[in-house]
Amino acid sequence: MRKIRWIPVILLGILCAIIIFAAGLWLFMMQGLPSIQELKEPQPTLVSKVLAADGSVIGYYPPGGMVILDDKDIPEMLKKAFISAEDATFYSHAGLDYRRIIAAVITDIRAASYSQGASTITQQVVRTYLLGREKTIYRKVRESVLAIRIERSLTKDQILNLYLNRVYLGSGASGVGAASLRYFNKECKELTLPEMSLLAGLAPAPARYSPLNSLPSAKKRQNYVLSRMAAERYISQEEAEKAYQEPLRITGKNYAMFTRYPYVTDYVHQFITQKYGTEIFNNGITIKTSIIPKLQDASELAARKGVIEIEMRQGLYRGPVTGFDKTQIADIMAFQKNRIEWEGITDYEIYYGEVKSVLPLKVDIGTKTVDLTPKSYEWISPVKKWTPADILKPGDLVRVLSAGNNFILSQDPLIQSALVAFDLSGSKLTAIVGGVDYARSQFNRAISARRQSGSAIKPFIYAAAIDKGYTTTSIIIDAPETFKKDELDEGYNPQNYERKYYGATTLRTGLVMSRNVVTVKILKDIGIDYALDYLKKFGMEGEFPRDLSLALGTGAVTPYNLTKGFAVFAGSGKPFEPTAIESILEANGTSIYTAPQAGAQVYTSTGITIQEKKEQNEEAGFEPPQKESPPETTAAGPEQPSDDDTIDAEDSPEIQAEEEPVIIDPQTAYIITNMLADAVQNGTATRVKALGRPVAGKTGTSDDFKDAWFIGYTPDILCGVWVGYDDMQPLGEKEAGGRAAAPIFLDFMKAAESGKPSADFKVPAGIVFAQINPKTGLVTASPLPGARFECFKEGTLPKKDEDIPVPEDTLMKEVF
Repeated sequence: MRKIRWIPVILLGILCAIIIFAAGLWLFMMQGLPSIQELKEPQPTLVSKVLAADGSVIGYYPPGGMVILDDKDIPEMLKKAFISAEDATFYSHAGLDYRRIIAAVITDIRAASYSQGASTITQQVVRTYLLGREKTIYRKVRESVLAIRIERSLTKDQILNLYLNRVYLGSGASGVGAASLRYFNKECKELTLPEMSLLAGLAPAPARYSPLNSLPSAKKRQNYVLSRMAAERYISQEEAEKAYQEPLRITGKNYAMFTRYPYVTDYVHQFITQKYGTEIFNNGITIKTSIIPKLQDASELAARKGVIEIEMRQGLYRGPVTGFDKTQIADIMAFQKNRIEWEGITDYEIYYGEVKSVLPLKVDIGTKTVDLTPKSYEWISPVKKWTPADILKPGDLVRVLSAGNNFILSQDPLIQSALVAFDLSGSKLTAIVGGVDYARSQFNRAISARRQSGSAIKPFIYAAAIDKGYTTTSIIIDAPETFKKDELDEGYNPQNYERKYYGATTLRTGLVMSRNVVTVKILKDIGIDYALDYLKKFGMEGEFPRDLSLALGTGAVTPYNLTKGFAVFAGSGKPFEPTAIESILEANGTSIYTAPQAGAQVYTSTGITIQEKKEQNEEAGFEPPQKESPPETTAAGPEQPSDDDTIDAEDSPEIQAEEEPVIIDPQTAYIITNMLADAVQNGTATRVKALGRPVAGKTGTSDDFKDAWFIGYTPDILCGVWVGYDDMQPLGEKEAGGRAAAPIFLDFMKAAESGKPSADFKVPAGIVFAQINPKTGLVTASPLPGARFECFKEGTLPKKDEDIPVPEDTLMKEVF
């Protein structure tokens, strides 16, 4: 009986122990439980964005890849899409869905793993904001407690907004706002039903379902979401089917985050960071650039087309694309099929093709199978002997180039190109290409790559010579010569590109035909130190040698810097400080920065502004000279003289005051422009004549064809092009600037100048034109065969030819 009386006591003790243990365990598990107070008032993200010159958005800078939106900015249909897919009973449960939990537990027991989830949207909010994603019972219990607390503290709409703003949706995008920008380059409120349903399907496994990684997987999830929305009666079955069939306008790319022009937005980010620091991007600033989308598109197309054509000329085919398994190939082809369905075939775009047969060669590009005739691969060396059966087989992945109505067997180019273009009248950067393949390299060659300039540096040497007394008719003997520093020096023996020598050569011909020996002799005469100091006037930052090879462009400069230097010639000697950023506004519209108007903030050669110089002079007691500025004409030069044998620009009735300071004499700048225009018409840049309007330009080629350049300009647009391999290997035989770079310039300028009236280069005051006797090099009044009007600085005209016959053996061997 005594034992019976002790049984209740023992049971009570066990029960108390269990209660104490459970309480202790509960207190332990709840120890340090995060507060939910911080979840109540999330602040909307101020997303910084980049605008083109026309106001269109070309890029975003979401902080950490996340965009927090106000509830009103998230479409109701998007909310329903996520509820349908993730938590259909969201508005009825108290934080936990017990039926789903029980079903998930049974599934997990059978699978002996955590194979089935049962989290509500509220639990996912806890996981995302407070606890992390560790799969343990300990975390799961804490998650459940916090979910219940959140349900008691916040409304359902608040909880849903928290979830939609933070849920990770793949490819670096957190939240529906960021995902909208990342995949579709549009704000969340602009999404269509197909796009909403796609985003809603990404949440369970964003890396696996991202359309940039596997569009077939993303489409399966999209189909699931649409079917759930139809089941929940948010949409009809017909709407679901239509949405699923519609192509997705996915503009995002794996390698370029939140931008249409990655090289542009990288450059803008670098500029802003250097000036204001990185924190400014968290303030929702709006950066308006001077980039013109039409010109940016044209520049990227021209650069891509140009390097592809170089590789085709060289004839080296590297074979099929490797490194992908069958699943990855299927993903690639599905993504491309979707892209073609909404975008169409773009000319000179490279597409993937899956080989279906080799002889004849047929490839599937996703939307259709195309025939690649022998003509499509006749560029491959050995020409007309190469056959696809030598290297390809069915199932291989190849690259094909769209060329009009045809396709050409192609490949991803390894050659790179950089291009910069400026609006001369507005002093603005309008297009910039840092490379032809941002996916392969994010390095911006236009801004940061220092490459040998080759002959593209010669106009600066010739300008220095003109300022030291040379004229366009000065004679330099083009003949072999060894230049030695001292008796022990082996000597420097420059050669012309053609490996020939041309005897007596005018200064004009030396530049127009890019004669190396002539240029070296000019540099030797004017002095290396003088030439280097002269380059500094143009702000020419680079690595320049202090020897005669400077004349042939062995110095290394960036495409941006070298091209900018040519603007001084195009702008009558005026300084040129282009802007890429037109304005920066805070989120409330307050201006942080506004670029000065063209000509309003001009810098002198010493690096200070005109106003600063004026203030310095006033402080020193200097009075500015009371002198009328020389006039300027808009004519390119007279066609025929009337009564005199010379024409002075001052005689022109069109006069403009010259008020701005200059880096070099306007007359020197014009003479260089005049000679560079001649180089296009008669010299090394004749391919550019096809532009059909006045254009001046200079080719450049470094040793062994490692770098090819063309820099040219019309009166309103300046464009510089560089082409080369990153690893400095030669471009190929005869791939000089006129052949490799000039066609890129031409393609771009055709688009840039389309629809614009043709204009001549302005002739500044102080320039005189004189008809030159081709036999004597002297001024003549008599019209003679082969005579041309030459330009000179006032006071530097050659003597007049009195029409005295000259013996044949004294004639110049080469004239103009």
